Amino acid sequence: MFCIAAFIVLLFMGAVSARYRRYLSKAWSCTIRRVTFRPCDTTFKQDVKDHLLAPIAVRAPAMVRPASVALEVLAVLVILTTVWSGYTVVKSGLNLYVYGTCNKSDSASCSLGAEACSIPVETPTFAESIVAFDVVGAFGNEFSSLGETISALPARFRDWKAADYLPEGSSYLAAYDEKKETALEVIDPGCTFCRQLFNNIQEAGFDDKYNLTYIAYPIAGTDGYKFENSLLVTQYLEALKLQPGSANAADAALDAEEVPLDWQLLERIFTGENDKGVSFQSRINSMDQPQVTALLEEWLTEFGLSPEEIATVADTAASDEVAGIIAENKEIVETDIHTVKIPTIIFDGRRHDGVVSVDGLN
Repeated sequence: MFCIAAFIVLLFMGAVSARYRRYLSKAWSCTIRRVTFRPCDTTFKQDVKDHLLAPIAVRAPAMVRPASVALEVLAVLVILTTVWSGYTVVKSGLNLYVYGTCNKSDSASCSLGAEACSIPVETPTFAESIVAFDVVGAFGNEFSSLGETISALPARFRDWKAADYLPEGSSYLAAYDEKKETALEVIDPGCTFCRQLFNNIQEAGFDDKYNLTYIAYPIAGTDGYKFENSLLVTQYLEALKLQPGSANAADAALDAEEVPLDWQLLERIFTGENDKGVSFQSRINSMDQPQVTALLEEWLTEFGLSPEEIATVADTAASDEVAGIIAENKEIVETDIHTVKIPTIIFDGRRHDGVVSVDGLN
């Protein structure tokens, strides 16, 4: 162990100072023999230990033996740290390649990936398991997560088709055109990065080139939802799709210029501001549910719905039918699309996790 640890340390020290490079060949020879379960045939280990322990032998001879033991323990720690660091680099690289984030459990913490709201993972982290003295669970969960990433590698090369993941009654921003390809985005109404993607889509004129639809996916949090009112807004979005005359895939006779009510609601949330310049999304995220309900119904009045129609929308939003639709959409996102970042958008044969730039949408 000591020879291997010494080689690791000398490798880094030799990179910055030539004086240590002459020891590398001996360290490498000793390391090769140790990893092949053979004893070292050089005095390298003893030479290094003597060099490190000599000052202690002069000043405090009684401390030589404890210091020698400490060096052996330190050598083990150096090796374990190096192995774990290498594993972390490999795992993070795979996650970045497959999911667009180096940390699946907290994608927002990875500066190398696209900006996004992370979907929390319920499985305890390695550190949390260790703190709870669950060593078996710590390593089991860690390698299970790595296995999931490796098994998801083929998805990176898959030809992603948005049409394969469309829920029933999908609503399109513009009238459905069979000549255009379909694009599907997964959004949380409360996620600020979803608002950013929405604005990029508008700026790029994305809906002129694709049949754009969406799945509203309220991100679950540790207690309820990550954004408190996302579920309520999603319920209203799904209820609007179910109203007679809603502009979904089956309404081929609708005026091409008509924007579906659910898309009008999304546009108001993602692009609108109050008289103080605060985005409506930020306001909704800070309101309680009665306030959000009142605001949504106020907007529906502005969109031209009668009080009776608004009451119907509210009843539908709270119905078991809408609850079932949201549950089915959740299954599509988590099991079929298997994203760990919101927003996610599928178009042009690829799944794009996180915010896509205007240039990336062109």
